[in-house]
Amino acid sequence: MRKYSYLFLFLILFLSACGSSQLLIDKPTENYIPPTIENKTSTIGISLDIDVQDLEKSINGYLKNIIYEDNNLSDDNLRLKVWKQQDIHFNITGNKINCTIPLKIWVETGFKKTILGATIQQYYQATGGITINLSSTYQLQNDWKITTSTKINNFNWTERPTVKVAGIEMPVTMIANLTLKALQQKINKSIDAAITKNMDVRQIMTKTWSVAQKPIQVNKNYDVWLKVTPKSILSTPMVANGSHVNFNLGMNAQIETSVGSQIKNNGVNNLPDYQYVSAIKPEFNLLLNVNLDYKELTDIASKQIVGRTFNQGSKHITIDKVKFYGHNDLLVVETHVVGSANGTVYCVGKLAFDNVNQTLSVTNFDFDMKTKNVLVKSANWLMHNRFLKMIEPYLTISMKDQINDIVKTSNEMLINYELIKGINLSGKLVKNNFDAITITPNAIVVSGQLSGNLKLKINELQF
Repeated sequence: MRKYSYLFLFLILFLSACGSSQLLIDKPTENYIPPTIENKTSTIGISLDIDVQDLEKSINGYLKNIIYEDNNLSDDNLRLKVWKQQDIHFNITGNKINCTIPLKIWVETGFKKTILGATIQQYYQATGGITINLSSTYQLQNDWKITTSTKINNFNWTERPTVKVAGIEMPVTMIANLTLKALQQKINKSIDAAITKNMDVRQIMTKTWSVAQKPIQVNKNYDVWLKVTPKSILSTPMVANGSHVNFNLGMNAQIETSVGSQIKNNGVNNLPDYQYVSAIKPEFNLLLNVNLDYKELTDIASKQIVGRTFNQGSKHITIDKVKFYGHNDLLVVETHVVGSANGTVYCVGKLAFDNVNQTLSVTNFDFDMKTKNVLVKSANWLMHNRFLKMIEPYLTISMKDQINDIVKTSNEMLINYELIKGINLSGKLVKNNFDAITITPNAIVVSGQLSGNLKLKINELQF
Protein backbone atom coordinates (compact mmCIF):
# COMPACT_ATOMS: atom_id res chain seq x y z
CA MET A 1 0.00 0.00 0.00
CA ARG A 2 2.88 2.29 0.86
CA LYS A 3 4.38 1.49 -2.55
CA TYR A 4 1.27 2.87 -4.28
CA SER A 5 1.38 6.03 -2.15
CA TYR A 6 4.94 6.76 -3.29
CA LEU A 7 3.93 6.06 -6.86
CA PHE A 8 0.96 8.46 -6.59
CA LEU A 9 3.16 11.21 -5.09
CA PHE A 10 5.76 10.72 -7.83
CA LEU A 11 3.01 10.98 -10.48
CA ILE A 12 1.75 14.28 -9.01
CA LEU A 13 5.25 15.75 -8.95
CA PHE A 14 5.88 14.55 -12.49
CA LEU A 15 2.64 16.05 -13.82
CA SER A 16 3.32 19.25 -11.91
CA ALA A 17 6.78 19.47 -13.43
CA CYS A 18 5.41 18.82 -16.86
CA GLY A 19 2.78 21.56 -16.43
CA SER A 20 5.22 24.26 -15.30
CA SER A 21 7.96 25.46 -17.66
CA GLN A 22 11.24 26.80 -16.27
CA LEU A 23 12.32 29.83 -18.30
CA LEU A 24 16.06 30.29 -18.56
CA ILE A 25 16.62 33.37 -20.71
CA ASP A 26 19.75 35.45 -21.15
CA LYS A 27 18.99 39.08 -20.35
CA PRO A 28 19.67 41.83 -22.89
CA THR A 29 22.94 43.57 -22.14
CA GLU A 30 22.67 46.81 -20.19
CA ASN A 31 24.23 49.69 -22.14
CA TYR A 32 23.44 53.30 -22.91
CA ILE A 33 23.93 55.76 -25.75
CA PRO A 34 25.36 59.17 -24.76
CA PRO A 35 22.75 61.90 -25.19
CA THR A 36 22.96 64.34 -28.11
CA ILE A 37 20.74 67.21 -27.03
CA GLU A 38 20.94 70.55 -28.83
CA ASN A 39 20.72 73.51 -26.51
CA LYS A 40 19.52 76.66 -28.27
CA THR A 41 21.05 80.02 -27.49
CA SER A 42 19.00 82.59 -25.59
CA THR A 43 19.37 86.30 -25.11
CA ILE A 44 18.84 87.41 -21.52
CA GLY A 45 17.99 91.06 -21.01
CA ILE A 46 20.14 92.91 -18.46
CA SER A 47 19.05 96.20 -16.97
CA LEU A 48 21.81 98.19 -15.29
CA ASP A 49 20.54 101.28 -13.52
CA ILE A 50 22.78 103.84 -11.86
CA ASP A 51 21.14 106.33 -9.55
CA VAL A 52 22.78 109.72 -10.05
CA GLN A 53 22.21 110.69 -6.40
CA ASP A 54 24.07 107.58 -5.24
CA LEU A 55 26.82 108.39 -7.72
CA GLU A 56 26.98 111.95 -6.33
CA LYS A 57 27.42 110.67 -2.76
CA SER A 58 30.13 108.32 -3.87
CA ILE A 59 32.07 110.94 -5.82
CA ASN A 60 31.70 113.52 -3.05
CA GLY A 61 33.10 110.92 -0.66
CA TYR A 62 35.99 110.32 -3.05
CA LEU A 63 36.65 114.06 -3.49
CA LYS A 64 37.15 115.05 0.13
CA ASN A 65 37.06 118.63 1.36
CA ILE A 66 40.56 119.15 0.00
CA ILE A 67 40.19 117.94 -3.55
CA TYR A 68 43.59 119.02 -4.81
CA GLU A 69 46.92 119.94 -3.23
CA ASP A 70 50.23 120.80 -4.93
CA ASN A 71 53.10 121.66 -2.56
CA ASN A 72 55.89 121.62 -5.10
CA LEU A 73 57.28 125.08 -5.92
CA SER A 74 60.29 123.85 -7.87
CA ASP A 75 58.46 122.79 -11.04
CA ASP A 76 56.31 125.82 -11.80
CA ASN A 77 56.78 128.22 -8.88
CA LEU A 78 53.22 127.51 -7.83
CA ARG A 79 51.75 125.90 -4.73
CA LEU A 80 48.02 125.31 -4.83
CA LYS A 81 45.39 123.96 -2.44
CA VAL A 82 41.71 123.63 -3.40
CA TRP A 83 38.74 122.94 -1.12
CA LYS A 84 35.12 122.10 -1.85
CA GLN A 85 32.90 124.65 -0.19
CA GLN A 86 29.91 122.32 -0.49
CA ASP A 87 28.93 119.01 -2.12
CA ILE A 88 29.00 118.68 -5.90
CA HIS A 89 25.65 118.10 -7.60
CA PHE A 90 25.40 116.44 -10.99
CA ASN A 91 22.95 116.61 -13.81
CA ILE A 92 23.30 113.99 -16.53
CA THR A 93 22.03 114.41 -20.08
CA GLY A 94 22.88 111.73 -22.62
CA ASN A 95 26.53 110.89 -22.07
CA LYS A 96 27.40 114.22 -20.50
CA ILE A 97 27.69 115.06 -16.79
CA ASN A 98 27.21 118.71 -15.92
CA CYS A 99 28.05 120.14 -12.51
CA THR A 100 28.77 123.37 -10.67
CA ILE A 101 31.54 123.34 -8.08
CA PRO A 102 32.04 126.16 -5.56
CA LEU A 103 35.69 126.12 -4.50
CA LYS A 104 37.93 127.81 -1.97
CA ILE A 105 41.54 128.21 -3.09
CA TRP A 106 44.87 129.02 -1.51
CA VAL A 107 47.81 129.81 -3.76
CA GLU A 108 51.46 130.72 -3.35
CA THR A 109 53.50 131.94 -6.28
CA GLY A 110 56.45 134.16 -7.08
CA PHE A 111 59.99 133.70 -8.24
CA LYS A 112 63.38 132.41 -7.20
CA LYS A 113 66.56 133.35 -9.06
CA THR A 114 70.27 132.96 -8.48
CA ILE A 115 72.42 135.82 -9.80
CA LEU A 116 76.22 135.86 -9.31
CA GLY A 117 75.90 133.32 -6.55
CA ALA A 118 73.18 135.23 -4.76
CA THR A 119 69.63 133.83 -4.51
CA ILE A 120 66.80 136.25 -4.85
CA GLN A 121 63.26 135.08 -4.20
CA GLN A 122 59.90 136.61 -3.52
CA TYR A 123 56.64 134.72 -3.04
CA TYR A 124 53.11 135.86 -2.41
CA GLN A 125 50.26 133.94 -0.81
CA ALA A 126 46.66 134.58 -1.64
CA THR A 127 43.21 133.10 -0.97
CA GLY A 128 40.09 133.32 -3.04
CA GLY A 129 36.84 131.68 -4.06
CA ILE A 130 35.65 130.53 -7.47
CA THR A 131 32.59 128.76 -8.84
CA ILE A 132 33.32 126.51 -11.81
CA ASN A 133 30.79 125.11 -14.26
CA LEU A 134 32.15 122.06 -16.02
CA SER A 135 30.94 119.20 -18.17
CA SER A 136 32.36 115.70 -18.45
CA THR A 137 31.65 113.51 -21.45
CA TYR A 138 31.84 109.80 -20.62
CA GLN A 139 31.98 106.80 -22.91
CA LEU A 140 31.68 103.08 -22.21
CA GLN A 141 34.48 101.28 -24.03
CA ASN A 142 34.21 97.72 -25.33
CA ASP A 143 36.31 96.47 -22.41
CA TRP A 144 33.71 97.96 -19.99
CA LYS A 145 35.95 100.80 -18.86
CA ILE A 146 34.50 104.28 -18.58
CA THR A 147 36.57 107.00 -20.24
CA THR A 148 35.88 110.66 -19.56
CA SER A 149 36.85 114.02 -20.95
CA THR A 150 36.17 116.95 -18.64
CA LYS A 151 36.38 120.63 -19.49
CA ILE A 152 35.53 123.86 -17.71
CA ASN A 153 32.75 125.69 -19.50
CA ASN A 154 32.82 128.90 -17.49
CA PHE A 155 33.75 130.24 -14.07
CA ASN A 156 33.01 133.06 -11.71
CA TRP A 157 35.39 134.47 -9.13
CA THR A 158 33.31 134.87 -6.01
CA GLU A 159 36.42 136.08 -4.21
CA ARG A 160 39.30 137.12 -6.42
CA PRO A 161 42.74 136.17 -4.98
CA THR A 162 44.40 139.03 -3.13
CA VAL A 163 47.70 139.62 -1.36
CA LYS A 164 48.50 141.89 1.49
CA VAL A 165 51.11 144.54 0.79
CA ALA A 166 51.90 146.86 3.71
CA GLY A 167 48.72 145.68 5.35
CA ILE A 168 46.58 146.54 2.35
CA GLU A 169 44.72 143.80 0.42
CA MET A 170 45.28 144.19 -3.30
CA PRO A 171 43.76 142.04 -6.08
CA VAL A 172 46.45 140.28 -8.11
CA THR A 173 45.43 139.54 -11.68
CA MET A 174 48.54 137.46 -12.39
CA ILE A 175 47.89 135.17 -9.45
CA ALA A 176 44.27 134.78 -10.47
CA ASN A 177 45.23 133.85 -14.01
CA LEU A 178 47.88 131.38 -12.87
CA THR A 179 45.41 129.81 -10.45
CA LEU A 180 42.75 129.43 -13.13
CA LYS A 181 45.22 127.88 -15.58
CA ALA A 182 46.30 125.33 -12.97
CA LEU A 183 42.72 124.61 -11.96
CA GLN A 184 41.66 123.85 -15.50
CA GLN A 185 44.10 120.95 -15.66
CA LYS A 186 44.06 119.77 -12.06
CA ILE A 187 40.29 119.90 -11.49
CA ASN A 188 39.60 118.23 -14.83
CA LYS A 189 41.90 115.34 -13.90
CA SER A 190 40.38 115.05 -10.44
CA ILE A 191 36.83 114.90 -11.82
CA ASP A 192 37.86 112.39 -14.51
CA ALA A 193 39.49 110.16 -11.87
CA ALA A 194 36.46 110.43 -9.57
CA ILE A 195 33.96 109.48 -12.28
CA THR A 196 36.11 106.64 -13.65
CA LYS A 197 36.65 105.12 -10.20
CA ASN A 198 33.09 105.47 -8.93
CA MET A 199 31.23 104.71 -12.15
CA ASP A 200 32.99 101.35 -12.41
CA VAL A 201 30.75 99.45 -14.83
CA ARG A 202 33.41 96.80 -15.44
CA GLN A 203 33.45 95.83 -11.76
CA ILE A 204 29.65 95.69 -11.70
CA MET A 205 29.45 93.57 -14.87
CA THR A 206 32.24 91.24 -13.76
CA LYS A 207 30.31 90.48 -10.57
CA THR A 208 27.05 90.02 -12.52
CA TRP A 209 28.74 87.80 -15.13
CA SER A 210 30.19 85.61 -12.37
CA VAL A 211 27.01 85.37 -10.28
CA ALA A 212 24.86 84.54 -13.32
CA GLN A 213 26.91 81.39 -14.02
CA LYS A 214 26.37 79.74 -10.66
CA PRO A 215 23.63 77.06 -10.63
CA ILE A 216 20.62 78.17 -8.60
CA GLN A 217 17.79 76.12 -7.14
CA VAL A 218 14.56 77.70 -8.41
CA ASN A 219 12.22 75.01 -7.11
CA LYS A 220 12.85 73.17 -3.84
CA ASN A 221 9.80 70.91 -4.04
CA TYR A 222 10.99 69.22 -7.25
CA ASP A 223 14.67 70.07 -6.76
CA VAL A 224 14.78 72.14 -9.97
CA TRP A 225 18.13 73.72 -10.79
CA LEU A 226 18.90 76.41 -13.36
CA LYS A 227 22.31 76.99 -14.97
CA VAL A 228 23.29 79.85 -17.29
CA THR A 229 26.35 79.46 -19.53
CA PRO A 230 26.98 82.88 -21.10
CA LYS A 231 28.72 83.12 -24.47
CA SER A 232 28.79 86.84 -25.32
CA ILE A 233 27.33 90.14 -24.22
CA LEU A 234 25.70 92.99 -26.11
CA SER A 235 25.19 96.67 -25.36
CA THR A 236 23.11 99.48 -26.79
CA PRO A 237 23.83 103.19 -26.19
CA MET A 238 23.49 104.45 -22.63
CA VAL A 239 20.38 106.44 -21.80
CA ALA A 240 20.24 109.17 -19.13
CA ASN A 241 17.21 111.08 -17.88
CA GLY A 242 18.78 113.44 -15.35
CA SER A 243 18.41 111.27 -12.26
CA HIS A 244 19.38 107.84 -13.64
CA VAL A 245 21.81 106.32 -16.11
CA ASN A 246 20.45 103.20 -17.81
CA PHE A 247 22.44 100.54 -19.62
CA ASN A 248 20.37 98.23 -21.82
CA LEU A 249 22.37 95.02 -22.19
CA GLY A 250 21.88 91.53 -23.49
CA MET A 251 23.63 88.27 -22.62
CA ASN A 252 23.74 85.52 -25.23
CA ALA A 253 23.75 82.30 -23.25
CA GLN A 254 22.78 78.67 -23.12
CA ILE A 255 20.36 77.97 -20.31
CA GLU A 256 19.58 74.57 -18.89
CA THR A 257 17.64 73.18 -16.00
CA SER A 258 17.66 69.86 -14.24
CA VAL A 259 15.06 68.20 -12.08
CA GLY A 260 16.19 65.96 -9.27
CA SER A 261 19.89 66.73 -9.35
CA GLN A 262 22.09 69.80 -9.17
CA ILE A 263 23.72 70.81 -12.45
CA LYS A 264 27.49 70.55 -12.38
CA ASN A 265 29.30 73.86 -12.10
CA ASN A 266 32.03 73.85 -14.73
CA GLY A 267 33.68 77.03 -13.50
CA VAL A 268 33.21 80.68 -14.43
CA ASN A 269 34.06 82.21 -17.80
CA ASN A 270 35.77 85.58 -17.78
CA LEU A 271 33.80 88.67 -18.77
CA PRO A 272 34.36 89.32 -22.50
CA ASP A 273 34.35 92.65 -24.29
CA TYR A 274 30.84 93.66 -25.31
CA GLN A 275 29.50 93.86 -28.84
CA TYR A 276 27.78 97.10 -29.77
CA VAL A 277 24.32 96.73 -31.30
CA SER A 278 21.58 99.23 -32.08
CA ALA A 279 18.85 97.15 -30.42
CA ILE A 280 18.49 94.02 -28.28
CA LYS A 281 15.65 91.58 -28.70
CA PRO A 282 15.54 89.04 -25.86
CA GLU A 283 14.73 85.52 -27.07
CA PHE A 284 14.54 83.10 -24.21
CA ASN A 285 14.87 79.33 -24.65
CA LEU A 286 15.43 77.11 -21.65
CA LEU A 287 16.59 73.50 -21.82
CA LEU A 288 14.58 71.54 -19.26
CA ASN A 289 15.52 68.00 -18.24
CA VAL A 290 12.83 66.13 -16.32
CA ASN A 291 14.21 62.97 -14.70
CA LEU A 292 12.13 59.87 -14.03
CA ASP A 293 14.40 57.60 -12.00
CA TYR A 294 14.00 53.83 -12.20
CA LYS A 295 12.91 53.50 -8.58
CA GLU A 296 10.02 55.89 -9.19
CA LEU A 297 9.16 54.16 -12.47
CA THR A 298 9.30 50.75 -10.78
CA ASP A 299 7.05 51.92 -7.94
CA ILE A 300 4.47 53.31 -10.39
CA ALA A 301 4.51 50.22 -12.65
CA SER A 302 4.52 47.74 -9.75
CA LYS A 303 1.30 49.17 -8.36
CA GLN A 304 -0.36 48.55 -11.73
CA ILE A 305 1.27 45.34 -12.95
CA VAL A 306 2.50 43.20 -10.05
CA GLY A 307 -0.14 40.65 -9.03
CA ARG A 308 -1.90 40.61 -12.40
CA THR A 309 -2.58 37.17 -13.87
CA PHE A 310 -2.58 36.25 -17.54
CA ASN A 311 -4.66 33.23 -18.66
CA GLN A 312 -4.38 31.35 -21.93
CA GLY A 313 -6.60 28.27 -21.93
CA SER A 314 -5.48 26.04 -19.07
CA LYS A 315 -2.25 27.98 -18.71
CA HIS A 316 -1.75 30.96 -16.44
CA ILE A 317 1.04 33.13 -15.07
CA THR A 318 1.17 35.87 -12.45
CA ILE A 319 3.59 38.80 -12.54
CA ASP A 320 5.39 39.12 -9.21
CA LYS A 321 8.19 41.62 -10.01
CA VAL A 322 9.24 44.17 -12.64
CA LYS A 323 12.50 46.03 -13.22
CA PHE A 324 13.68 48.57 -15.80
CA TYR A 325 16.99 49.37 -17.49
CA GLY A 326 18.35 50.46 -20.86
CA HIS A 327 19.62 48.58 -23.90
CA ASN A 328 20.97 51.10 -26.40
CA ASP A 329 17.94 53.29 -27.18
CA LEU A 330 15.41 50.72 -25.93
CA LEU A 331 13.77 50.41 -22.53
CA VAL A 332 13.97 46.86 -21.17
CA VAL A 333 11.09 45.69 -18.95
CA GLU A 334 12.42 42.78 -16.94
CA THR A 335 9.32 40.84 -15.82
CA HIS A 336 9.44 37.90 -13.40
CA VAL A 337 6.48 35.50 -13.65
CA VAL A 338 5.26 32.48 -11.70
CA GLY A 339 2.64 29.86 -12.56
CA SER A 340 2.52 27.64 -15.61
CA ALA A 341 5.88 29.17 -16.49
CA ASN A 342 8.46 30.32 -13.97
CA GLY A 343 11.29 32.68 -14.65
CA THR A 344 12.06 36.07 -16.16
CA VAL A 345 10.97 37.32 -19.56
CA TYR A 346 12.32 40.45 -21.20
CA CYS A 347 10.20 42.93 -23.14
CA VAL A 348 11.60 45.95 -25.00
CA GLY A 349 10.17 49.09 -26.53
CA LYS A 350 10.92 52.61 -27.72
CA LEU A 351 10.01 55.52 -25.48
CA ALA A 352 7.85 58.36 -26.78
CA PHE A 353 6.55 61.60 -25.26
CA ASP A 354 3.14 63.08 -26.08
CA ASN A 355 3.38 66.88 -25.76
CA VAL A 356 -0.40 67.32 -25.89
CA ASN A 357 -1.16 65.01 -22.97
CA GLN A 358 2.36 65.23 -21.51
CA THR A 359 2.67 61.49 -21.08
CA LEU A 360 5.63 59.13 -21.44
CA SER A 361 4.79 55.81 -23.05
CA VAL A 362 6.36 52.73 -24.66
CA THR A 363 5.85 52.05 -28.38
CA ASN A 364 6.72 49.01 -30.52
CA PHE A 365 6.45 46.93 -27.35
CA ASP A 366 7.53 43.32 -27.91
CA PHE A 367 9.48 40.42 -26.45
CA ASP A 368 13.25 40.60 -26.73
CA MET A 369 14.61 38.27 -29.43
CA LYS A 370 16.29 35.91 -26.94
CA THR A 371 13.01 35.71 -24.99
CA LYS A 372 11.14 34.87 -28.20
CA ASN A 373 13.55 32.04 -29.03
CA VAL A 374 13.09 30.43 -25.62
CA LEU A 375 9.28 30.87 -25.54
CA VAL A 376 8.89 29.23 -28.95
CA LYS A 377 10.44 26.05 -27.54
CA SER A 378 9.13 25.97 -23.99
CA ALA A 379 6.10 28.26 -23.60
CA ASN A 380 4.83 29.35 -26.98
CA TRP A 381 1.37 29.96 -25.51
CA LEU A 382 2.91 32.95 -23.67
CA MET A 383 3.82 34.63 -26.96
CA HIS A 384 0.21 35.63 -27.48
CA ASN A 385 -0.09 39.40 -27.94
CA ARG A 386 -2.61 39.54 -25.13
CA PHE A 387 0.18 39.22 -22.58
CA LEU A 388 2.02 42.24 -24.02
CA LYS A 389 -1.21 44.22 -24.32
CA MET A 390 -1.95 43.48 -20.67
CA ILE A 391 1.33 45.15 -19.64
CA GLU A 392 1.72 47.95 -22.19
CA PRO A 393 -1.09 50.32 -21.01
CA TYR A 394 0.42 50.46 -17.54
CA LEU A 395 3.74 51.65 -18.93
CA THR A 396 2.22 55.01 -19.89
CA ILE A 397 3.24 57.54 -17.24
CA SER A 398 1.59 60.95 -16.99
CA MET A 399 4.10 63.73 -16.31
CA LYS A 400 1.59 66.55 -16.74
CA ASP A 401 1.18 67.40 -13.06
CA GLN A 402 4.91 67.26 -12.52
CA ILE A 403 5.72 69.54 -15.48
CA ASN A 404 2.90 71.99 -14.77
CA ASP A 405 3.90 72.21 -11.11
CA ILE A 406 7.55 72.72 -12.06
CA VAL A 407 6.62 75.57 -14.40
CA LYS A 408 4.20 77.11 -11.90
CA THR A 409 6.45 77.04 -8.86
CA SER A 410 9.49 78.08 -10.92
CA ASN A 411 7.54 81.11 -12.18
CA GLU A 412 6.68 82.00 -8.60
CA MET A 413 10.35 81.78 -7.69
CA LEU A 414 11.38 83.85 -10.73
CA ILE A 415 9.10 86.79 -9.92
CA ASN A 416 12.03 88.52 -8.25
CA TYR A 417 14.79 86.06 -7.34
CA GLU A 418 17.69 87.73 -5.55
CA LEU A 419 20.98 86.20 -6.69
CA ILE A 420 22.96 88.50 -4.41
CA LYS A 421 22.11 91.86 -2.89
CA GLY A 422 21.55 94.29 -5.73
CA ILE A 423 21.23 91.68 -8.52
CA ASN A 424 17.82 90.13 -9.15
CA LEU A 425 16.65 87.55 -11.66
CA SER A 426 13.09 87.73 -12.93
CA GLY A 427 11.29 85.88 -15.67
CA LYS A 428 8.37 83.76 -16.76
CA LEU A 429 8.22 80.36 -18.45
CA VAL A 430 5.44 80.26 -21.05
CA LYS A 431 5.62 77.41 -23.58
CA ASN A 432 7.22 74.00 -23.45
CA ASN A 433 7.98 71.31 -26.02
CA PHE A 434 9.72 68.03 -25.18
CA ASP A 435 11.44 66.37 -28.11
CA ALA A 436 14.21 64.13 -26.75
CA ILE A 437 14.33 61.12 -24.46
CA THR A 438 17.55 59.71 -23.07
CA ILE A 439 17.84 56.43 -21.19
CA THR A 440 20.62 56.76 -18.65
CA PRO A 441 21.98 54.30 -16.06
CA ASN A 442 19.94 55.94 -13.28
CA ALA A 443 16.89 57.47 -14.91
CA ILE A 444 14.88 58.26 -17.99
CA VAL A 445 15.55 61.87 -18.96
CA VAL A 446 12.86 63.72 -20.92
CA SER A 447 14.35 66.88 -22.44
CA GLY A 448 12.72 69.85 -24.08
CA GLN A 449 12.79 73.57 -24.67
CA LEU A 450 10.84 76.09 -22.62
CA SER A 451 10.33 79.57 -23.97
CA GLY A 452 9.58 82.74 -22.07
CA ASN A 453 11.49 85.73 -20.80
CA LEU A 454 14.34 86.16 -18.40
CA LYS A 455 15.96 89.35 -17.16
CA LEU A 456 18.75 90.34 -14.81
CA LYS A 457 18.23 93.62 -13.01
CA ILE A 458 21.14 95.34 -11.33
CA ASN A 459 20.05 97.85 -8.73
CA GLU A 460 20.81 99.07 -5.21
CA LEU A 461 24.48 99.16 -6.10
CA GLN A 462 26.81 99.97 -3.25
CA PHE A 463 29.11 102.68 -4.61
